[in-house]
Amino acid sequence: MTPDPATPSPTTRRPPRRWRRRVRRALLALGVAAGTSLGVSCIHIPANNPAYPATNAEVHAAMARMRAHPVGVDRPVLVLSGWHAPPGGAWHLAREIRSLTGADKDQVAYLSYMWANDLDPLGDRVVDFVDEKWPTDDPERTTEVDIVAISMGGLVARWAAADRADGSRRLRIGTLYTLATPHRGAKIAEPFPIEPAACEMTAGSDFLAHLDAELERADYEIVPYAVLHDWMVGATRSAPPGQDPIWTAGRVGLAHHLVSYEDRIVADIALRLRAEAPLASPSPPPRD
Repeated sequence: MTPDPATPSPTTRRPPRRWRRRVRRALLALGVAAGTSLGVSCIHIPANNPAYPATNAEVHAAMARMRAHPVGVDRPVLVLSGWHAPPGGAWHLAREIRSLTGADKDQVAYLSYMWANDLDPLGDRVVDFVDEKWPTDDPERTTEVDIVAISMGGLVARWAAADRADGSRRLRIGTLYTLATPHRGAKIAEPFPIEPAACEMTAGSDFLAHLDAELERADYEIVPYAVLHDWMVGATRSAPPGQDPIWTAGRVGLAHHLVSYEDRIVADIALRLRAEAPLASPSPPPRD
């Protein structure tokens, strides 16, 4: 019996529905965009910094030497994450610090607060974390720790160490290393003050004014780092008033987001934690 031509065969492939084609095209476009962003983010733009004369080869050689010769750290190290940042960056940085210094695992920790939208309660959260991890009998301040802070984490550390009106216990900092921290306000916070944390990170905010006033009484050193091409914070804003940061060239894209993966910054921090001669000195960034 000859089949009716008007009746579709069970094996005949029907053309995909229009919405399926649109979804496939959208997914393809997203994949291409994501791949392009990741590829671009791997590209460093050369920028001559006389205050950081070491070549990339010399930086990597220094990192290899440090890994081969562990020395430990003088005091615990806490890595703080940035604004709404997943824990991956802080975890990676803590792992690198352990590897490059030879510190015991229980001497290096990290703290992430991805869903926090207000800096005020984060001060107590940091103090509680340090008290639990490295307890002390001091009724006023925590055990002394070195802080390595990514972006907003630098402000969190300064707030935790500040003298606050409610008389809360304070964080005792040995040295505070900050990576692309908006000490002078974040560029992205000005057009998008969408939550308390963003408002607090706006240049000229009462929160930043309070932290700057506390600098006169601070008994710890701040070593700020910056990357160029940082459209979120800005390299020229990445150091407290009266200081210049140690800056590196950064990447074509995602310079701010990938600051914790910058070997030139990580290596210099590790050398300082090991009490060895650093690779770089502070200097004014040529641009953001």
